[in-house]
Amino acid sequence: MLINTSPRRPKRGRIGGIKQALRAALGLSDDMTVMVTELVCPEQGCAPVETVVALLRPDAPPVQHKMPKSTEAVDAEDLVEVCKTWGFDAPLPVLTTLLQENSVEHSG
Repeated sequence: MLINTSPRRPKRGRIGGIKQALRAALGLSDDMTVMVTELVCPEQGCAPVETVVALLRPDAPPVQHKMPKSTEAVDAEDLVEVCKTWGFDAPLPVLTTLLQENSVEHSG
């Protein structure tokens, strides 16, 4: 069971940067939602922190990808894996640039 009881809060700017990088790289329409959640798991055997990225579309079942790391540790290579899990192809250089640009935009 995952419980988010950590006193540490993920940075909103980083979460926004991940969302916007994925939206831009995949050309998602306004009726599609990207959700990014950082969860803490105190149970033995699971990663202490996990980032879950989900895509909600009106015409398809939701898809998600889990990474055993904080949102701050998520990089462009991780986002390439997210896209593959979701059934999309997004080149690493594109996601690298978009993640950098969008993290700067959302840092304030």
